[in-house]
Amino acid sequence: MEQRINFLDAHGMQMQVLSDMGLENTDPKVAIPLAQRMNDQLVAIIQAHPSRFSGFAALPLEDVDAAVTELKRAVKKGLKGTMIHGRINNQWLDDPKFKPLWQVAADLNVPVYIHPSVIDPVVMQRYYLSDQYPVATGGALGLPGFGWHAETGLEFTRMVLAGRFDEFPNLKIMMGHWGELYSFYMHRLDETIMPTHPAIKHDISDYFHRNLYVSPSGMFDQNQLNWAVAEFGADHVMFSTDYPYEPMAKIGTFLADSSLSQSDKDQVGSGTVVQLLNL
Repeated sequence: MEQRINFLDAHGMQMQVLSDMGLENTDPKVAIPLAQRMNDQLVAIIQAHPSRFSGFAALPLEDVDAAVTELKRAVKKGLKGTMIHGRINNQWLDDPKFKPLWQVAADLNVPVYIHPSVIDPVVMQRYYLSDQYPVATGGALGLPGFGWHAETGLEFTRMVLAGRFDEFPNLKIMMGHWGELYSFYMHRLDETIMPTHPAIKHDISDYFHRNLYVSPSGMFDQNQLNWAVAEFGADHVMFSTDYPYEPMAKIGTFLADSSLSQSDKDQVGSGTVVQLLNL
């Protein structure tokens, strides 16, 4: 924690929202007690440093009922939502079995952060690996370069098309990397999918605007920042690093160097996440 606080101070940040690697594919017999211990440890860290850290709960997601119970317990103890890393035991998040999780997140008014995860090995082999370039290059293409962003954005889009945000209109989803690719195509999705008459109440782009909150995750590009604020509004965009993975040189200067108004800089820099996480 001392190392993290030094990092925050060095880059001009007040608070870091902590999360874990996740228990998406862990047997419930292990995941249920482990999630409780992990979340209790995180709560203790936050209580020791209340102005520097907040956090998301780890959940035993292979057992949805247990995940619902643990999210309620963790939020009562002070955690601010949860983070899900991709598919759960190869099941997409639009599967009806996850409805109780969306219901409780909406009822508790806490967001769910959908984070990239390792994609299906068959997809990796078929779409990204090739004998024309190194395996490491194919791995980079299939994971942080493109593949896991495409899959993560598809999670949100599938939830839209399945009607989850009509069922749970207060459900708030967070995604990094400026909305994980599909956000850039939301109006194209309107043009090409809405004529097929999916059983949803609004245009696809409306759910992106209403239910999704985006951040850079260390992709500090001014053009993407300007696009995100213009498309979503500053109140649905929030600053984030990708500690400790992405380059850190622009952390302290990214917003200061932007052409946004001071009010938008303040909103993106802290206002959105303060409101979203009830900090």
